[in-house]
This record gives sequence, C-alpha cells and structure tokens, in this order.
Amino acid sequence: MCNNKVIFHVPFGRFLASVRETRVPCGQSDPWGGRAICDTCASDPVVMRSIRQHEENIAADNAALRSAGWGEM
Repeated sequence: MCNNKVIFHVPFGRFLASVRETRVPCGQSDPWGGRAICDTCASDPVVMRSIRQHEENIAADNAALRSAGWGEM
C-alpha cells in the first residue's frame, strides 16, 4: 500500500442523522471492517493483484484454522 489516506463519511449521533469524516490509512481496515484502498492503489493492477492474493491467503488461513477447531484469528 501507500501513505495516502482514504476518507469515509461515517454516520453518528442520534438516529445516525449526522456524518463524521474519518481518514483511514490506505490498506488498513475501514470503519465497516473492509479494507480501505485509495484511488491510486485501486487503479494499479499490480497493487490490486497483491491485495487479492493477500485476501485469498487470509481466507485460506481462516479455513484451515476453522477446520482444526481453532476458529478465526
């Protein structure tokens, strides 16, 4: 990833009527548990291939852990 920040508008307050701007470093978890990816990285096929491979590795690790009775990490 890079050093860019990704901006998210997160609802908050009573009835979630307001939004708060939140900046997340590229590659880190976004406010909803996904991965924050900036526009620069999202448009780079090499970076996106690396991200997809990493996500597949995470899924495989979690599947192996679940099958061994350990649950996810």
